[in-house]
Amino acid sequence: MNKLVIFDLNKTLIAENSWLNLNLAMGVTPDEDNMLMKWGDEGVISDAEGQEILCSIYQKRGDVSKQNIERILSDFTYLPQAEATVKALLAEGHEIALISGSMDILVQKVAGELGIEHWACNNHFVFDEHDQLTAIKTVANDTNYKAQQARKLSSDLQINLADTICVGDGANDETLFDICGTSITFADSPIAAKATHTISN
Repeated sequence: MNKLVIFDLNKTLIAENSWLNLNLAMGVTPDEDNMLMKWGDEGVISDAEGQEILCSIYQKRGDVSKQNIERILSDFTYLPQAEATVKALLAEGHEIALISGSMDILVQKVAGELGIEHWACNNHFVFDEHDQLTAIKTVANDTNYKAQQARKLSSDLQINLADTICVGDGANDETLFDICGTSITFADSPIAAKATHTISN
């Protein structure tokens, strides 16, 4: 039976944390990055408020041209066997999806390179007529958004969530792990206890 396989992006298909790389390149200090992460985890700020803060810092300290942001986000490395795994699954006829809390520029690029037809992300970069960044639009809570997209995709493809495999490594994948029949993460992942299977690499 053909299945739906949903992949996370950062630290799952690619080695990098794309947000951290972009933040540092755009002038966000490591302390500021940690603080924003902490505030988000504790519910002090919403996802949308966090992105407003980031965008403001980018505009004050960095080069917010679309060309520069695309250049920064293009500097990533696929994890070993990530490309081969996706290729093999597609060859077997499975539906592959990339659902990420990353940004649209990067998610669309990776999906295109790997031949993944279905992709969704929670953050969309908005540029003006001069290709300068004006906003980072966040659709919803990252964890809930991933689950919503999985439910919609399984409905559209008429593949039961019980026959869906989710591969991820972060806290925003927990709800996906709850609703998908099979969940896979790395043995050293903070959500390893939530997964039905763990792998070493």
